[in-house]
Amino acid sequence: MNDPVLLYAASAALACVLLLGALEKLKDMARFSAAVSAYRILPEGWSRGFAWAYVLAEIAAGALLLAPSRQEAGAQLALLVLAAATAALAFNLSRGLRDIDCGCAGPASSGPGHGGGLSWWLVLRNGVLASWAAPALFAAAGGSRGLQWADGAAVFGFAMSAVGLYFIANHLLASHLKLRNL
Repeated sequence: MNDPVLLYAASAALACVLLLGALEKLKDMARFSAAVSAYRILPEGWSRGFAWAYVLAEIAAGALLLAPSRQEAGAQLALLVLAAATAALAFNLSRGLRDIDCGCAGPASSGPGHGGGLSWWLVLRNGVLASWAAPALFAAAGGSRGLQWADGAAVFGFAMSAVGLYFIANHLLASHLKLRNL
């Protein structure tokens, strides 16, 4: 039997991270497009279109994760979004390209010379985020008790704690990258 608190908390936390990340990217789409271009993976001229598609996919995944009947689809789309970002990170790290903006739109994304850049820690972070999709993917596999009214506080507490830990980890990562570049 699956506990719905874990399912809803993980889905809500991942939705928050995706939606907040998309919001930050939307604030400066030119910068995000430039970050996508700096990865030098896509043909020239495709970065802007890909950047918009990526942000829209983040928004869709976040919204689906918040809809109880669509959480599995949201988790699948979130995994696709995370896989694309992680593959691009790993590809550039394997080519030795570290001093480019990760495009994450968080504190670790402050660009070269400002504490930003690519790191294997970003790949690990994305792996942790991907694990938050697991409860939604496996929810249909087993029975689950119904969500009780008191579970709401636990879902909210777990989700906000996970989001808080994510942002703390991002700030620690940004500090690490800044110290590395000194």
